[in-house]
Amino acid sequence: MKTRRTRRSILGSCGAAAIMALATGCGGGDDEKDTASSEAAKPVALAIAATGEGTRKAMTVPSSIKSGLVNMTLTNSDTVPRSAQLLRIVGDHPIAEVVKVVTGDGEEIPNWVQDGGGVAAVAPGASATASQVLAPGRYVLLDDEQGEGDDAKSYAALGAASEFTVTGERSRARLPPRPATITAEDATEGRRTTYGFRLEGLKAGTNQVHFQNTGRELHHALFVPLRKGATIAQAERFLESDRPPSGPPPVDFAKITGTKVIDAGIEQNITLGLDAGRYAVICFISDRDGGKPHVAKGMIEQLTVE
Repeated sequence: MKTRRTRRSILGSCGAAAIMALATGCGGGDDEKDTASSEAAKPVALAIAATGEGTRKAMTVPSSIKSGLVNMTLTNSDTVPRSAQLLRIVGDHPIAEVVKVVTGDGEEIPNWVQDGGGVAAVAPGASATASQVLAPGRYVLLDDEQGEGDDAKSYAALGAASEFTVTGERSRARLPPRPATITAEDATEGRRTTYGFRLEGLKAGTNQVHFQNTGRELHHALFVPLRKGATIAQAERFLESDRPPSGPPPVDFAKITGTKVIDAGIEQNITLGLDAGRYAVICFISDRDGGKPHVAKGMIEQLTVE
């Protein structure tokens, strides 16, 4: 489930490799009772600290929080961009095993890895917040960013992984509406599955976005600027190819931005900054049973931001 800032296929990809159709349990615990307090409940604050020195990376969180609407704030005290991928883990699987799955390259994603979410890349010295309704259970937070080069280890493999427990009963809390939406979709008819995005209300500047996955597979949305004169068809061919381009690539991975990976039925509110211009919006995640990334199956859309 990793994400590289290259065109390599992965479990996902954003500054690196990337992350994860869920059989059961999306959003967690259908057998849990709904809490009576719900929609008007005050959001729970989850403070996430990303630190690092040289090749040593760390991520710290409180040991437990209450279930419900959670505002996750990632503060980056490192000298490089850092992110926090959230995963709900079902069963007794140690962090090392979770990291191995997340940093896999197009391999199967087991059903004990669920939900997804978290906070996308944050610049050094900055902080960002994402909101999400968390069900009770055990969660792992890890940083799937990585240094330069295809052989660089993910920051999670260098120590930036931690876990916490969400306690209480399942909440009926809802995310407040946002002016912009990103919807990741997949639909199967017969033997054919189609993949795509619906993008509404995005503009130049800072966007308050509702990101949701209405499909059955894991998805994220990466916004990669198209270079001047490049077409979306050229970007699609480039992203599907295993050969390096003869000239400058049609997309600029140095300016990539986007979301973390979320599972089927999961949604979150995020902040997304976009410059004016044309983008290829892509998903580098593979199906749970492995195979090609979704961009190679048509999950790429052109977006013009004005």
